[in-house]
Formats: sequence, C-alpha cells, structure tokens
Amino acid sequence: MPLKDPISFFSRWPFLRALRNRLRRMIPAHSGHPKLKMQVLETERLVLRKFSQEDLKDIIAWEEAPSAQDAEAQAQEFLNYCFREYRGWGIGPWGMQLKDTRVIVGNCGFPDIIFKSLCGEVNYYVAPKHRGQGLALEALQALLKFGFRDIGLTRIQARCTVDNLSSERVMQKAGMRFEGLIENAASSKDPGPKQKLYAILGKDFDLMTTGAPDCSNHATPPSEDRG
Repeated sequence: MPLKDPISFFSRWPFLRALRNRLRRMIPAHSGHPKLKMQVLETERLVLRKFSQEDLKDIIAWEEAPSAQDAEAQAQEFLNYCFREYRGWGIGPWGMQLKDTRVIVGNCGFPDIIFKSLCGEVNYYVAPKHRGQGLALEALQALLKFGFRDIGLTRIQARCTVDNLSSERVMQKAGMRFEGLIENAASSKDPGPKQKLYAILGKDFDLMTTGAPDCSNHATPPSEDRG
C-alpha cells in the first residue's frame, strides 16, 4: 500500500519531498495486478538494482546536511516504501549504485504504468554531490530500454517542474520531446500548470538507438492500470 500521509513524511527532507507527488500516484498492491519482474540493469558506470537494508547509510548521505534529527528514521521509511513496492508489484525504485565505489547515489523507477494504453512514466533522482556527471541520463536510458524492450510499453513519459532545467536537459538528451505544461496533483496548494511533460514513443526510441524499428516480440501485458 502507498503511504497514507506522504506529506508528513516527505515535507521535512528535501530529496524525499521531491518524490512526494510521484508516490501519491501509486495504487494499492491488492488491485489484482500480477507482479512484474524487476531486473538488474547496468550502464557504463551504474548498476541499477533493488534497494537493501544495507543501503540506509548511503540514503542518509544523499543530503549533505539533513536538517531533521530523525533523518535515519525518514530514510528507513523510504526503504520500507521500496520494500512494499517490491512485494506488491514486483518492481519499485531502483537504487543507482556506482560501479567503482559501490555507493548508492540516487534512485529511479516507474511510478506509473498504464497497461491499457501501454504507457509508463519514469522518474530519477541523483544526490547533489554526484550531479553534473551524466548519471541521471545513463539511468534514464536504461529505464527506457527496460520499459520498451522488457515490459513492452509503446510510450514513456516524464515530468519536471518548470524551473528544473537540469532535469529537463536530461529528458531532452534521452530523446524525449516536450509535450506541454500539465497541472500539479489535485492535492497541491498550487493547482496551476507547474510541470513540464516530456515523452518518447517506442518506435522513436528504436530508431534513435538502433537505426531501425525493433521487431522483436514483446510480452503482452495485462489490461489493468497502475497509477
């Protein structure tokens, strides 16, 4: 099950607050959706894998000077959320682990998958001291490949706030195209259009990465929605 009151948990820690709206879009794991298989994904410098309890210290270190005294408890709650997703859906947030140091420097994943339209949404977070190195782009490219080739999606989208130019550049470099401004979640204090929506189609991803459409047989996903 998703967090009952994500605001109280996420409002006190910056990197967790950034994930708040994304987690609100999750639906209960008892909806009848069969579990998906979460794979270990590798890029040039990253291993994307499930979180484990041993990652707690790395998560706390994502923010150089967490202001809350209960930083460890909040990081543990994030881990508990990940564990619930793994049990309920089969997939959840991937930890972004550097190959050379084995340190977890962020997370990424699919907060939404709508199987009726074969559409998924991705997100990504890199800790401040590891930004500017292209790690988010590597992770996003791995997620796009997994979503199109392994899950069988035909469209994948992502969003960012209008002032988050670095995240927007990551989406652009991954081949995603700007589609317009979308409104914040209904629970937001400011319901105006405050997020930029980017998307890429599977056929465009295939052309970009291989130069030809991918004619492999995708597994046929179920018809239930996630999100």
